[in-house]
Amino acid sequence: MRSIIGFDRHCVTLLTILGLAVSLGSGCGRGGDGNVDSDRKGESGGNAGAAGRGPAGRNGIVAGRVAFTFDGKQYSGTTCIANSFPGEKSTSITSGADEGEWTLMLEIPGTAAGTFDEKAGATCSFVKPPFHMYDSESVTITVSSYGEVGSAVEGTFSGMLVHQMDSTRKPIEDGTFTAQRHLNVE
Repeated sequence: MRSIIGFDRHCVTLLTILGLAVSLGSGCGRGGDGNVDSDRKGESGGNAGAAGRGPAGRNGIVAGRVAFTFDGKQYSGTTCIANSFPGEKSTSITSGADEGEWTLMLEIPGTAAGTFDEKAGATCSFVKPPFHMYDSESVTITVSSYGEVGSAVEGTFSGMLVHQMDSTRKPIEDGTFTAQRHLNVE
């Protein structure tokens, strides 16, 4: 019952965050080389490298990226944002593919770098419409960098996901993410 209730809350949060990102046109990056101010000669725009690490460029964008293997198939995308929820003392990292092909949401306890598993409160949800919804049975999320608002939240993840309808177990492996941290949600 916990996973269904948890998914409903995660689904609403995920849809809200992705809708906001699309409606505001943030997209968490423009893909490509990660240099958001490359049109300015001789300026890096404040980025700490092509991977979008460190502070955002002058226009406030960190190049978002996510990549992982789920059930043997590779997935990747350039929409990836991080929001913290101080009241719940957690951070959600949400990402998805164009045209709603899939959505991934990672949740970690707190607002700092570290390694988190399901015992610490970490979760992973993967949705592939129309009826494939998976929640983590086990997951390890390592946040290697947790920047200030406007900067990058980066890390890796892997685990075992369970289908909500038929309890089929499938691995999610080799996951990496770079997400722009947005304003805290109160």
